Order: sequence, then C-alpha cells, then structure tokens
Amino acid sequence: MRSTTTSLSLLLYLSIAGFLLAADTISGTWTGEWGPNTIERSQVVAQLKYDGKFVTGTFNPGPNPATISKGTFNEKTGVIHQEADGRGGGRATNHYVIDGKLERGKITGTWKYNKGEGDFTISKQ
Repeated sequence: MRSTTTSLSLLLYLSIAGFLLAADTISGTWTGEWGPNTIERSQVVAQLKYDGKFVTGTFNPGPNPATISKGTFNEKTGVIHQEADGRGGGRATNHYVIDGKLERGKITGTWKYNKGEGDFTISKQ
C-alpha cells in the first residue's frame, strides 16, 4: 500500500513539474527580428506570459506597445497563435495576426496586418 501511495505521489509531482516546465517554455522576454522580406528587417522584443491556457503580453514594450488581445499555445505541437493591437505611424491602430512554432528554443513564423505581412524569428533571453 505504501509503495502504491509513493508511486502515485511521484507521478502527481512529475505531472505538475511537466506542466510548469511547459509554461516556462513561453513565459519570458524574447528578442529577434521581423520584416516583410530578407532585406528589410527590424528588431523586435516580445514579453510573453503563458498561464497554461492563454498567452498574454506585449511586443516592443515602451510608449507604443502592441498588446496581445488573443493568444494560444499548443504544448504538444509547439504552435503559437497571437493577435495584437498597437499604434502604427500616426494615430492609426493596427491589428496584427502572428502565427509561429516553437522549435529548439526559437519561435519562427509569419505576421500580417492590414498594410502588409512578413516573417519573424525570436529567441528567449
């Protein structure tokens, strides 16, 4: 009986640790570059928080960040989807749709908004 209880407790602890480890793979500060093509590139900073269900945070924190309004992460496939709203040039608000995949410590993918699209690569700091 004691052996069964110990085994079940160990299994529970490992499951919780696995969940927390998965959350840590996304939460944090990510830096990299994005752009519409291989020549036009800009630096990007993303501050992400994953609570086990939703991804929240900002891109390019500062006076005009793009704030994530919808974000999901599939722990099994590594696929991340985010929608963010931020101010562009002037007073216009832009809605960004960002899709990527976490592989080997990097998230790579595509982004688009009403005035363009491109790709990105970010790494956790």
